[in-house]
Amino acid sequence: MEVNALKKSTLSEQIMEQIASKIVSGELSAGEKLPTERDFAAMFNVTRNRVREALRALSLIGMIVIKPGGGSFVANSDSSIPSETVSWMYHKELENVDDIYDARKLIESEVYLSFFDNLDNNKLDECKNLFSKISSVKVRKISAEEFLQLLTDMDLYIGSNCGNGVYTKLMQTIILLRKDSAIKILNVPGSMKSAIKSREKIVQAMENGDREELVIRLEEFYRDSLENLH
Repeated sequence: MEVNALKKSTLSEQIMEQIASKIVSGELSAGEKLPTERDFAAMFNVTRNRVREALRALSLIGMIVIKPGGGSFVANSDSSIPSETVSWMYHKELENVDDIYDARKLIESEVYLSFFDNLDNNKLDECKNLFSKISSVKVRKISAEEFLQLLTDMDLYIGSNCGNGVYTKLMQTIILLRKDSAIKILNVPGSMKSAIKSREKIVQAMENGDREELVIRLEEFYRDSLENLH
């Protein structure tokens, strides 16, 4: 096996490590705006390209958020996981649809049940409002990608309001992992109508306050989705 000789830590890596340590220590607070690339370059006595590389790396691991034209900010703990990070972490698994669906069933079901356990009238009303946007679409006039975004909006809301921060992050991850397989399913004739019907039953179980019914409806949803795909 041939390997390349290891190089010493690059300037970009050193910059990244210093900024990361200040975020972890709390010296840089969540939401705080970071110095500009020009200012960082002056502080570290390096080129702006070196700073840009370091900031890009920090954004890929979710420690900072880069807003085009607006600067860079320390990420909040509830910030979304960058899609590039998830794609890199799971690039070998993305083609294994069965594994993704096993993970979906495990994670999404628990998130929905946790949301149900923390349900109140305001959360239920918003959930119903998000579902109404899904159920009101004309399936022949909407693309699979557009329809998936409506489903994603509902799932992100449920994940963010399930009362468990770890579940919130897991829901964000699974939404990114499922994207390609979900689009394939939604392109199957009749699948959008089936998805609407399944979501309707899930929301109805929540409205009825029936946890056992919710478990059954979630089980049906994943079984039917996988059958549509295969």
